[in-house]
Amino acid sequence: MVSLNKSDENFRNEVLSGNLVRVIFKVCFPLALFEIMQHFFNIADTLMASHISSDAVSTIVYLVQFTNFISALGAGLSVGGGILMAQSYGKGDYDELKRNLSTMITVVLLSSLVIFSLIPFSSTILRVTGTPEEFISYGSKYFSICMATQGIRFFFLAFIAIEKTRGKTKSLFVLNLIQVLIKLSLTFIFVYILDGTIIHIAIASLISVLLVSLYGLFVLLRAKDAFSFSFRKISLKGNMVLRLFKLSFPSMAEKMLFAYGKGSVNKLAADFGTDAVGAAGISNNMSSLITGWNCGIQDGGVALEGQLYGSGDLKRTIKCYRYLQLGAILVGAIGSFAFLFLTETIAHFFALSKGGYNPAFEEMIIQIFSFELIGCFILSLSYSGTAFLLGSGRPKITLVINIFRSIILRIPALYFLKNFTSMGFPAIGLATAFSNIGAGIISLIVCEYFIYKEKKLR
Repeated sequence: MVSLNKSDENFRNEVLSGNLVRVIFKVCFPLALFEIMQHFFNIADTLMASHISSDAVSTIVYLVQFTNFISALGAGLSVGGGILMAQSYGKGDYDELKRNLSTMITVVLLSSLVIFSLIPFSSTILRVTGTPEEFISYGSKYFSICMATQGIRFFFLAFIAIEKTRGKTKSLFVLNLIQVLIKLSLTFIFVYILDGTIIHIAIASLISVLLVSLYGLFVLLRAKDAFSFSFRKISLKGNMVLRLFKLSFPSMAEKMLFAYGKGSVNKLAADFGTDAVGAAGISNNMSSLITGWNCGIQDGGVALEGQLYGSGDLKRTIKCYRYLQLGAILVGAIGSFAFLFLTETIAHFFALSKGGYNPAFEEMIIQIFSFELIGCFILSLSYSGTAFLLGSGRPKITLVINIFRSIILRIPALYFLKNFTSMGFPAIGLATAFSNIGAGIISLIVCEYFIYKEKKLR
């Protein structure tokens, strides 16, 4: 008979009947703290790339959307698997929990093999997708290594989903911190000491992800409780895999479309010059210092909402959503206010490279980000909304909201501003703000509708 260890049993009881504010803080804060640290590290990583050249930054920013497109497959599977595990955990069916976990890991590993098989065709993939030739010649090997990294990262994302379901977010914080420190240390050595290229930056990422993934594999094989991997519990029958993909596919599609949307924005931004692509990516990294906190709230919220919804306690599920919503709004407000004073200082650092100071690049970053900042506060509403929608098993709705955000709102807005106004490159930031505001408002309306509907049904 499958059982929980004492720690996991205590956590489940705390979620279902303990102090909800304390539980939310306990689960979400380590994830939010890591997210914000991750974005600081991403900025540091971009700064090291900018030491190579502005072309290096623009190439990485352009190609990262293709990397994110691949990552969406593993991320989507981990979201779907996480929802299934959280709901099984909430209702107390530990045999089903172990079966969901083992099946998810198996499907994730099979998906990784597909990604590895595509690595020899990386240049062809870039060329077919319309990547400018200057980015292909400079970044095709970089992209090949990134594909290998993502293939390995599929497993690490699944392991993260398992640990979030258990409430082991403090352990995740430490593990993720170790990973980024390894990555940054190697990048620093490769770039500043060995005078490396963006290929060496990709190698640093590959090594760091491989090491933490090996640790995750060890943890899952060592334990013998409900949160461990078992070959006997793997179920690749149609119904089991169908349930996983039914919950995973909307998240996969959402993340792929979001990556596609950003890629399309980069293509339109490239018409303003290659530096505009780099400046837009840096602006996005800067806004992530605000939204990163809310990503942590969202990630922890999905696990909590899933358990509460699975337990059948609608009142507590809604109460959890209200607390998450309040936290996201406060984070958005405080972060937006702080950046009124930090923008110029951060942009200045990005304008420095071994080739000298580039004031035009600095001004480009500032102008794009000044518009993008407008939408950060309202976008906060979408993070608590996503936690509620995913936790209650409605990933298709989050897909629709993100289609509005990244495809229907952002791309047409940028196309219009680029072709029918004389605004120039700041249009990139304004289009981003427009789509973010729209996503926040739509998410709020949709969540309130489903809460009303759930109450009427019960």
